[in-house]
Amino acid sequence: KQAEVGIAVASATDVAKASASIVLTHEGLKDIVSAVEDGRKIFQRMLTYTLNKIIKTVQVSVFLTTAFFIFRFFVTTPFDVILLLFANDFVTMSIATDNVRYSKNPEKWDVSSMVGSSASLAILIVVESFVILLIGIKLGLNENQIHTFIFDMLVFSGQFTVYMVRERGRFWSSRPGKWLMIASFADMLFISIISWRGILVTAIPLLDVLLVMLLTFVSMALIDLGKNTIFRHYGI
Repeated sequence: KQAEVGIAVASATDVAKASASIVLTHEGLKDIVSAVEDGRKIFQRMLTYTLNKIIKTVQVSVFLTTAFFIFRFFVTTPFDVILLLFANDFVTMSIATDNVRYSKNPEKWDVSSMVGSSASLAILIVVESFVILLIGIKLGLNENQIHTFIFDMLVFSGQFTVYMVRERGRFWSSRPGKWLMIASFADMLFISIISWRGILVTAIPLLDVLLVMLLTFVSMALIDLGKNTIFRHYGI
């Protein structure tokens, strides 16, 4: 009665199987081990989603608000923010199919650790955002072009952040899931094309689009160097 997960064998009565969370379809207890492993994989995917969501929320809100007060103009448009949400949704959904490794120890939610580690990484990503904004200004882009430049930065940064936080070690330590890579590639290709051709957003040179992509990737790789220290400090 007090078990969080009820287990029944395949030969049990229909009532017992209907009330159980897990029904063992093979002889022995190996199905229980598989269930625990799958549960811990699901936990890792949910943790990746949560960390990424907190980081992106802090980045967008803090960066856009602070940039407005510093530079006295909106560095991106409300329509760009809406487009940003749609662009990142496909990658966010594909996290559910990501290739992850289960933990050897029991998992538990620690909200303070998740918020602390996410906020620490978000601060570094906000700094990255301001550096890229200054580079865009130095390139001589006008205000409308800055909107697209920053929109691309937010999209590409969001993509690479997923790859950084999905792995507790270095971001290259494990191969991402197939659908995650497909969704990410499609998003980045789509955003690059519309930014270059001026579809829905102000057109900017293709070299500037590729520059933003390179800057966000390099920034992610640099932040990843300190990510492990942050994760160890907060017990992630």
